[in-house]
Amino acid sequence: MHASRITLLPIIALGLIAAALLAACNGDIDDPDISSNLVAVAAFNPTSACVDVDGEGVDTNGDGTVDTQTFTSVQQTVTLDSRMRGSASSNLNDVIFNQVTIDYQMTAGGVPPQRTETITVTVPAGGTADVDVTTVLGADIPTYFSLNSRGNIQLTFRGHDIAGNPATAVGWTAVEPATVCTGN
Repeated sequence: MHASRITLLPIIALGLIAAALLAACNGDIDDPDISSNLVAVAAFNPTSACVDVDGEGVDTNGDGTVDTQTFTSVQQTVTLDSRMRGSASSNLNDVIFNQVTIDYQMTAGGVPPQRTETITVTVPAGGTADVDVTTVLGADIPTYFSLNSRGNIQLTFRGHDIAGNPATAVGWTAVEPATVCTGN
């Protein structure tokens, strides 16, 4: 009886080790339902969304007086950066993003409605790609923005890799209201 316990001890220990390793495995690493290409928002250029809240005066009837304001949309270039998760890169891991959701997270001032835009950008496996995104619509500025506006804009990119697995990337840019913006 004593000898059989000694023989079972290594088997039990091996079973416990196998169970611990199985529990420690991250299902996302080899998950066939999500892309192995982890794409992150690496940078915004300009680094924040400068919103010119007073717009530009326009003389629409030619009488020499300003009779309306025009507001310029804010466009930023977003750099997307790819890192492979656990597997070698291949063309099947390239990610194609086809939409971006722009969501305003304001702590002061008005909150423009969330919107989703169609885009097309391919992020090569292990590489980077840039895409221009209109983060603030000119038409939203007089209604939702003032010099007191504060908050962030969240951009959520959605798409898939060439193999068809879904992919997302999320990034934030700050809202900076001003009476004059340079670089937008």
